Amino acid sequence: MSLTEDYHKNWKYDYYSVEAIIDRSLWEDSLIENFGIKLNSTLNEIFKETKFMASQNFYTLSIFFSGEKKIIKLNKTYRNVNKPTNVLSFPHFTKNSTNEKFLGNVIFSSETIAYEANQENKSIENHLIHLFIHSVLHLLGYDHETNDKALTMENLEIKILKNLNIDNPY
Repeated sequence: MSLTEDYHKNWKYDYYSVEAIIDRSLWEDSLIENFGIKLNSTLNEIFKETKFMASQNFYTLSIFFSGEKKIIKLNKTYRNVNKPTNVLSFPHFTKNSTNEKFLGNVIFSSETIAYEANQENKSIENHLIHLFIHSVLHLLGYDHETNDKALTMENLEIKILKNLNIDNPY
């Protein structure tokens, strides 16, 4: 697959931008469009609830809308887990001389997300938004390595989702 304008999306806002590469053979255009429509409010809620954002900086992050084949390879390489997962996050918090900060990369697996949404009777769109919130929290330093940290992260996800009028996924 060669990357052309058809496969690239860039959402820009006042304090952040999101660059995406989309495997259009695996992702429906309408799902990506709806995700883009909700992206600004989702990021605003994440930054508001985590008290992360400071207006003197500009943040960027990248998303790869991919599938199981790529996710399995990345999961094996970086986590030594040879199976699919719904999303992987790769924090890369850097700052350059223009106060631009790169938060990191998020990679979604279309097949796993669709399967989970179906199994849990959720819309794919809401499940995708939830996983995006989860992954951005990882980029901001949150994790679920202990019960306390998992509870903190889960409660934050639930609060952000509620603010976006999305039901508690747990």
